[in-house]
Order: sequence, then structure tokens, then C-alpha cells
Amino acid sequence: MDTASVVLSIISVLGTISSITFAYLAFHRNSKTDNKQEGKSEGVLISDVGYIKSSIDRIEINLEKLEERYTLLSNQLTKVEESVANAHKRITEHINDSSKHKTGGKNNE
Repeated sequence: MDTASVVLSIISVLGTISSITFAYLAFHRNSKTDNKQEGKSEGVLISDVGYIKSSIDRIEINLEKLEERYTLLSNQLTKVEESVANAHKRITEHINDSSKHKTGGKNNE
């Protein structure tokens, strides 16, 4: 082998080793970048899930308050209906009593 072929062989071996080294370094760098991106994405998702959870908690609290108000209003409406029914009964009785007194106590049936 002459000197030129030895030099070319050494250069080719060094080129191969350097290309493998650069490929490994590029892969390693991209792996770190991918991990950072995945970490950011996961962090955003966790943050969004936390926000959704807190929103649902607030909605549940408001729903409980609305249920309490509905119960109170339902009870009040029931009392008003009873009061109106009693008032209607008293008015009807009063009208009947008044009509009996006007006719001299006789029922015109």
C-alpha cells in the first residue's frame, strides 16, 4: 500500500466516525427538545384540567344554592296557595251568608 491509500483510508475512517458522532449528537439534541415540548404540553394539559375541575366545583356550589332557593320558593308558593284557598273559602262563605240575610234567611234553590 502506498502512502496515498493509507491517508485516504484514515480520512474515510475519520469521516465515518465523525458522521456517526454528529448523528448521535443531533439525535440527542432532538431528544432533549422533544422532551421539553412534551413536558410543556403535559403541563398545559394538567393546568387546563385543574381549571376545569375548579370551574366544575364553582358550578356545583352555585347549583346547590339554586336548589336551596328553589326549595324556599316552592315552600313559599305552597303557603301562598293555601292562603289564597282559605281566603277564597272565606269570601265564598261570606257571600253565601250575605245572600241568605238579603233573602230573609231563605234559600232560593
